[in-house]
Amino acid sequence: MLDVFVLDLLMNKPKIMVVGCFHMAGHNDLRGIDAGDVFSDEHQKEIRTIIDNLKGFEPTKIAVEVEKKNSVDLNENYQQYVNNKYNLRNNEVEQIGFRLASELDHNNIYAVDWMEKGAATYGAGDIYEYVKKHQPQLHQKLESYMNDVTKDNSTRFDEIFRFTNSPSIINKTTEMYLNMARIGVADDYYGMGWLIWWYQRNLIIFANLAELAESNDRIMLLIGGSHTGILNGFLKDSGLFEVVDAVNYL
Repeated sequence: MLDVFVLDLLMNKPKIMVVGCFHMAGHNDLRGIDAGDVFSDEHQKEIRTIIDNLKGFEPTKIAVEVEKKNSVDLNENYQQYVNNKYNLRNNEVEQIGFRLASELDHNNIYAVDWMEKGAATYGAGDIYEYVKKHQPQLHQKLESYMNDVTKDNSTRFDEIFRFTNSPSIINKTTEMYLNMARIGVADDYYGMGWLIWWYQRNLIIFANLAELAESNDRIMLLIGGSHTGILNGFLKDSGLFEVVDAVNYL
């Protein structure tokens, strides 16, 4: 017999919208977007536009790319911001997440990320150097993917968000990660540990979102764009959520 909570979820699925973004304060990714000073007047206007657009989704909870173990610190900073005792830093969690949550009168903001070592054997930089040296054709293919998913020439934050969340870019990014399984196939699957870690991380994010969800919730997750395709797949395949396309609100 189905648990009453599970049955309620199935009948009144929470909506969830994954908003892929670039990291405003810099990044540890192999390739990223540098759009300049977050605090410039122009970028602040663009952030204002993004926030106003995202309000249209009417989120009841806002989740962000912060490790769950840091939830207390995250919310202490958020409460200080709400009480006008905190200056926002140059990252999307605070510039967009804090401001949107505050303007919607949310009491909390939710950390759902995980960054432990897990299944990883080598780092992303290690496996990229390996493929560059030992599999030049695959390296060229991965370079092509990276160029495609970061080729937007705009420095406008609102335009970058629309580009990052477009279906073609989400699909291309997901395809790129899947092809990383081919790294080191002839050498004990050299790159597989990192890729398993990547899926592990996203599965944990999914599990944290599922734990957070209640019937009729409208959850917005703000996270790096490389996560969007894989997370949307997990969220849809779980049957627990109605997944909303972020591009409709950007």
